[in-house]
Amino acid sequence: MQPDIWILGVRAAGVAHFVTLILACFTPIPPDWDANLRRIPEIHRRFAIAQNFSIGAMIAVLGAFSVGFAPTLVAGTPLARAVCAATALFWGGRLVVLPWLGVKPTLTTPWLRLGYALLICECAIFAAGYGWLASA
Repeated sequence: MQPDIWILGVRAAGVAHFVTLILACFTPIPPDWDANLRRIPEIHRRFAIAQNFSIGAMIAVLGAFSVGFAPTLVAGTPLARAVCAATALFWGGRLVVLPWLGVKPTLTTPWLRLGYALLICECAIFAAGYGWLASA
């Protein structure tokens, strides 16, 4: 394993976390989002909003760790492996959950379809890359 290449890759992945977070702010919400939320109990609405916030916060934290602590994450200490394993688990989970959400019918433009495909690729690459660092 060449540490300099991995450090650069982890830092690039950290920047990609923030790009993903910024682009998510411009992603159209599903049709009838507000009307559908109004039909469910308030506690469920709060869960939906809290989960969206939690996902965004997690992406920001993982991005900050990757940019700020890339050499440490690549070093392979037990804590670095744990952080990399958690990062791989997060993105691997998203890789499983995103197709299950069934958003393809709402991807009505080529840009939305491309963005979704890139997000799926990002999930797979991050899960594999951080998973490798966790096991190396």
